[in-house]
Amino acid sequence: MTDGFYSAALFESIAKHVGNSEVDDTILFWRVRTPAVYLGYHQYVEDEIHEDYCAANGIQVVRRVLGGGCGFCDEDQILFSVISREGSGSVPTDIQGAYSRVLGGLINTLRALGFDGKLEPTRNAVYSMRRKISGNAQGRLDGAVLVNGSFLLDFVFDEMDRVLKNPTKNLAEGVECARDGMITLSELLDGAGYDIDHVKGVLKRGFEDALGIEAQHGVLTDSEIELAQRLSEKHRSRDWIYRMDDKRRRRRGR
Repeated sequence: MTDGFYSAALFESIAKHVGNSEVDDTILFWRVRTPAVYLGYHQYVEDEIHEDYCAANGIQVVRRVLGGGCGFCDEDQILFSVISREGSGSVPTDIQGAYSRVLGGLINTLRALGFDGKLEPTRNAVYSMRRKISGNAQGRLDGAVLVNGSFLLDFVFDEMDRVLKNPTKNLAEGVECARDGMITLSELLDGAGYDIDHVKGVLKRGFEDALGIEAQHGVLTDSEIELAQRLSEKHRSRDWIYRMDDKRRRRRGR
C-alpha cells in the first residue's frame, strides 16, 4: 500500500534504473491507501477533474509520466506496472504489441478465475462481460517501456462520477455513467467474495505466462528508493500537477 504521489515517483525511478540496465525488468503491484486520480501526462487538470470535490474529500491528483486518460483509483484495485528495458524481448517495442503482451497477463488472470477477458485495442482496456475491468496507459522513458494498469476488485462507481468531469469518456459508446460501462471482480463473483492473496497469486502467474518469464520476488535497491523519494517531491508539487494547465494559460497570455 502506498499513496499516489509516491507510486508515480516509484515507477519513474524503477524505469530509469531498468532503462540504464542497473536492475532487471520489473513487475510492480500495488494499491493506494488514499484515493487518487491519475492524470495522463498531456491532460489538463481543469478539463478532467472536479478539483474542489477532490480537495474537500482528500483525493490526490497525480500526474503520470505516461500518456493516456484519467483514472480514479482507490484501495479496492490492484494496480500494476510492467517495466522493461527496450530491446530486452520481454515487452515488444511497438505500442499495440506491448499492450497485447502485457494485458495478456490480466486476461490470463480472468480466465484462471473462471471469467472471460478480452483486449479492446481502441481503448487499450480489458473487458469482461462486455464491460471494462482494466484501464491502462503506456510510455517510453530513458530506455524503458512502461505499461501501467488497474484491476478492479471492487469500486465505488458513484465516486468516480463525482470526481471526473467526463467519467464515461474512456468507456464504450452510449454508456451514460461509470456503473453501466465497468465491472469488478466482486460483481463477476456475484457476491461470493474473494481471497486477496489468492487473487495476487493468480495475477502473478497470469503475467508470468503472458511474458514468458518466471518472476522472482525482488527488493528495491537503495538507489531506486532514494531516487523515488527525490522524485516524489516533484510529483507532489503544484508545478508538476498543473504543468499543462499553466502552459495553456501562458499561451493564452493570462
